[in-house]
Amino acid sequence: MLTREARHALLTAASQVRTRIESIDVLRGIVMILMALDHVRDYFGTAANPTDPARATAALFFTRWITHLCAPTFFLLTGTGAYLAGRRRTTPDLSRFLFVRGIWLIGLELTVLRCLAYQFNVDYRVTMLIILWALGGSMIVLAALVHLPTKAVAFVGIALIVAHNLFDGVRASSLGAFAPLWSILHAPNVIVSNPTHVVFVAYPLVPWIGVTAAGYGLGPIFTWTPERRRRWFATLNNYRLKPVDSNSD
Repeated sequence: MLTREARHALLTAASQVRTRIESIDVLRGIVMILMALDHVRDYFGTAANPTDPARATAALFFTRWITHLCAPTFFLLTGTGAYLAGRRRTTPDLSRFLFVRGIWLIGLELTVLRCLAYQFNVDYRVTMLIILWALGGSMIVLAALVHLPTKAVAFVGIALIVAHNLFDGVRASSLGAFAPLWSILHAPNVIVSNPTHVVFVAYPLVPWIGVTAAGYGLGPIFTWTPERRRRWFATLNNYRLKPVDSNSD
């Protein structure tokens, strides 16, 4: 028989067990299925370009089109997950965790994923910086941003998303020695090109840092009760700007 103190300790421990938010896990699972669908199509599908509606079948086109939801969702929930994790950690501990995790993800991108998942070789003649690279970079920047108030992090994220395309007129080729840095931050491009090695940035960092920071700002909503949270999302989903009456004074 357990003593009263032992029973109390067990009940206390049970009450402190971390509970997961099922809606986030379900959304992650759906997006992972879509991502797997795209990767299977990429490796085992036809040679037809799925982004060319004139040549691709409707099924092939939409198989590719729907996977555009994957990366934004992953980055947004990375930020949200960081906020929720921060409720169980001190800010310095969360910052350190995000920084180390970001370094690990970039390392995995350049080793395991690059050699075994994408190209099946270890010669590094062609290196593509794809999603794990951008996730890692976003986590490293978020490691610094978490020292700011949550609303400030959300503002930074939204500002990066909104302002990113304002700089589309700036071409990397016009920046001289800073061209590779601009490609890393803003627009997909080749940053190393010589007879032995090519490095291509497929996921520039700035927009994905923005989505991750915005996800962090979304985090407090997931601390509300499920009922309040559902009402808020339903209101957001149903919100429409009222049309302006041109006949009004």
